[in-house]
Amino acid sequence: DTITISAEEARRIVGETIPFDSREGSENRVGYYLRFPIGIIAAITPFNDPLNLVAHKVGPAIAGGNSVVLKPATVTPLSALKLGEAFIEAGLPWNILNIVTGRASKIADALVTDPRVRMISFTGGTEAGQDIVKKAGLKKIGMELGSNSPVIVMDDADLQQAVELSVSGAFWAVGQNCIGVQRIYIHGTVYDEFEKMFVEQTKKIKVGYQLDEETDMGPMITEEEAARVEKWIGEACKSGAELL
Repeated sequence: DTITISAEEARRIVGETIPFDSREGSENRVGYYLRFPIGIIAAITPFNDPLNLVAHKVGPAIAGGNSVVLKPATVTPLSALKLGEAFIEAGLPWNILNIVTGRASKIADALVTDPRVRMISFTGGTEAGQDIVKKAGLKKIGMELGSNSPVIVMDDADLQQAVELSVSGAFWAVGQNCIGVQRIYIHGTVYDEFEKMFVEQTKKIKVGYQLDEETDMGPMITEEEAARVEKWIGEACKSGAELL
């Protein structure tokens, strides 16, 4: 859908003419603006939504007449490469979408500092985003950085629905998605009941091989990421959090 919508919007980027006749003395005047491509856009994407986030950057950029140098996440490049193949098969000139794979530490700086790149589109952590800002100079920058998404459960909420949505949102994509549920604020009068239902619903999740259709939740992207989460849990428990 993202690519389709982008293609449709490509028909509406020619600019606009604005009549000034609402102001006295300007009856015969008009104003206009034109849209021009930015040029080369460097797109840097994370691992946690490797096809969707690539489409969100590549589709609008190409629709606007730009060329893209795409750097997909180090551990999830395949879906981006498949999308690139699909673009070529659809007739996109080969030099419009360029995909560079490898470790960000060896590639990102070259993209961010290259004077031929006119814009940086980045999705990832806040620290990495701040580093890009320091190095990008006068380039245009578009960023989607770290978040901490809350859910608020009021005393008149449908608890069954609230629990199902909270569990699904928390553990979808093994909890690695940036728009997943990360905090839950619960009205005191329903807290105990919600907690009990939440734990019961969570225990129903089947963990296993990610390509098994009966599996609800597969492994995290790398062992390093799993260790990082375990470290956070340990730190939270040391600070007074209770592991349910």
